[in-house]
Amino acid sequence: MKVDKVHIEQLRKQFAEMQSKDDLLKLLNNAKKMLYGENSMPFQKKSLTYYANPDLCKKRYQTFTIKKKSGEDRIIHSPVSGLKSILRVLNFVLQCIYEPHKAATGFVLNKSIVDNAKKHLGQNYVYNIDLKDFFHSFDRNRVKIGFMYEPFNLKGDKESLAFLLACLCTHPLEVDGEIKTVLPQGSPTSPTLTNILCKKLDRRLTGLAKRFGATYTRYADDITFSSLHNIYKDDDFIKELKRIIEEDQKLVINPNKTRLQKAGYRQEATGLIVNEKVNVHRRYIKQIRMWLYYWEKYGYEKAEQIFKRDYIADKGHVKNMNAHLVNVLDGKLEFLKMVKGFKDSTYQGLKKRFDRLTKSENPIENNEIIEQNRTQEHLNVLSEDKKAIFHDPKLVINKLEQFTSDPIMKWLTHFWDTSPDINSESNSSTENYFKAVNSRYEEFVFLQKYNANLWWNVIYPFVFQKKISTNKEGKEIPFKWGKYGIKIGWQYPDSVINWIVENYDNKPHALKKTPFEMSISDDLVSAEANQKYRLMYGKEIRFFGDIINLFKREIAFREETRDFYYEINNLVLQELREFKVSGLETLKYESFTVYTVPVLKAIRRIFRMIQTRTENREVEISCNRLSNQNLILLKIIHIGSHPLKNSEHSKFMKPSGDLEEVIKPLISICDFEVAAHFTDGDFVLKYLYPNVKISHENSQFHIAEIKKEDCIVKGFTYILKFYLP
Repeated sequence: MKVDKVHIEQLRKQFAEMQSKDDLLKLLNNAKKMLYGENSMPFQKKSLTYYANPDLCKKRYQTFTIKKKSGEDRIIHSPVSGLKSILRVLNFVLQCIYEPHKAATGFVLNKSIVDNAKKHLGQNYVYNIDLKDFFHSFDRNRVKIGFMYEPFNLKGDKESLAFLLACLCTHPLEVDGEIKTVLPQGSPTSPTLTNILCKKLDRRLTGLAKRFGATYTRYADDITFSSLHNIYKDDDFIKELKRIIEEDQKLVINPNKTRLQKAGYRQEATGLIVNEKVNVHRRYIKQIRMWLYYWEKYGYEKAEQIFKRDYIADKGHVKNMNAHLVNVLDGKLEFLKMVKGFKDSTYQGLKKRFDRLTKSENPIENNEIIEQNRTQEHLNVLSEDKKAIFHDPKLVINKLEQFTSDPIMKWLTHFWDTSPDINSESNSSTENYFKAVNSRYEEFVFLQKYNANLWWNVIYPFVFQKKISTNKEGKEIPFKWGKYGIKIGWQYPDSVINWIVENYDNKPHALKKTPFEMSISDDLVSAEANQKYRLMYGKEIRFFGDIINLFKREIAFREETRDFYYEINNLVLQELREFKVSGLETLKYESFTVYTVPVLKAIRRIFRMIQTRTENREVEISCNRLSNQNLILLKIIHIGSHPLKNSEHSKFMKPSGDLEEVIKPLISICDFEVAAHFTDGDFVLKYLYPNVKISHENSQFHIAEIKKEDCIVKGFTYILKFYLP
């Protein structure tokens, strides 16, 4: 159902006419239909009574901690699913009725720390104040009184409704050694209610600022004043400021976080520099440059080691220690773009260096590598249509499946049976084996047209490459393949072939050894690869058979190690630590053939998109094998999260940014859709599907037709469809 001004006015009218708990129930159920569609399950009256009374519902909230920058614990109280569902809908109603003060920039739609900082540019003085225990400063009685005043007006005969709503939104918590019924930090309604209850504060502090020629903003508990003149030593200003905050509004100023910043020195607002233009700290950019330099000079493996050493020393008390250099750099650059803007020269320069490094292993994208053993016919494969991008995951899956079904390609990935009659006479020597393998080159080379990374970064170097590659200047490009930069393949260097000749071809049957038993020197394997192998198999990489296992993990989620479950669970632990995630058990027994690296890259990006929308902290993951359609359906649902845009908005019709970074890796890997409750209705938008036409020209990514169909959703849903061979 489309949520527009008509429906908002309808909610306002219904709220104004509300007289009883039954009327409140009707209002919430009406609002729920607007959010989730006509088929949504209505709330029951007994649920309102149950969740409003903490004596009846003893465990209304789950408690967990996250680290502050200072290293101290921040306690988060998240409501149980039944109460959370009610509070989400109530929060929607409150946002429809209430309009925040223009000075409030936190928890306000389409506003960010950048909008807050912009208000304080070019001032001689910037004055920061922090409010102590902000959410816990608002008790149940204060919330109830807030509902009694405009625009809610629940007073007189309606006062019981104000009390009921206040009971739903507050919870008994320990505050300064006492049990008080207050707003929990982590509840869907708490941010909106603080803005509602701070409207008088915002109005009075705006008036104070105007009186003294200053500018005032508030981002949650972070108050900022700025001015051309030093009014902050004026006793009248300070006295009135404290009177308004502490005496009038009963809030507490944290003296340890109060500071005055003068022109000529660094001035900050909500963590951003505001001296002349909104900017990040110099150290922020210096750190990005330093890590890019290490990557450029020493290569990724060494740079990652330096990064982790510095990262643990700097952020080890608050950050996830499984972080990787490439992901941290990507996130830092995205934040830099938000602050400085896409056209900023500093951002563009750093982004180009990052893109050059992340794409340096993709010869097709960089057009730098000239393979010495390819024919001109093969070089022309991509020149037939430079603009077209081909999406055919079934073709790619069938090619990968040949490493299991084709006897010749299976020879590269499955342990050899050395009985005398296992090999046909034509394939009785290493030379004939590799002739047979190389005869498959023509069949596989066209993979570059569908997924260049799969061909150039995995299959070509591991299976077919015989010589070192050079760039257009004739310089050798170090040999490596796969996610972990392994430096040995079947045909390059020739140590594997030589070992097979010596230990298999030239030995009697009883003494034959397969290449799976060939020892591998440490310099051929990265530290990251060894770390991953230890986690999966409990040992380090020592034999070529271990290298083959890594290759198999690149082209399939394997059953014996439960790769699909293990990898996604690991991403959840890294990216969604502050969220309640359910349904992971549906992944445990799923295994299938697919190029795994881009799948995990896309899912990580999805989790990061979810991570930025903290007003809803519940994620549901489901995985189903649809035998009748011969595919595996993975759904990642951000429960209760809905876009505040219609389905025809350019954000969805011309995907860019995060959404584009999810779609691009999945081309010719799997089909991809999103489903959501948009402001114009519930729809599924199909981006990658059979025979979709995609193009790339002048750095612009374009999908010819995004299909749209009706659906029913319970949150913003990401859908990945993996084809089975």
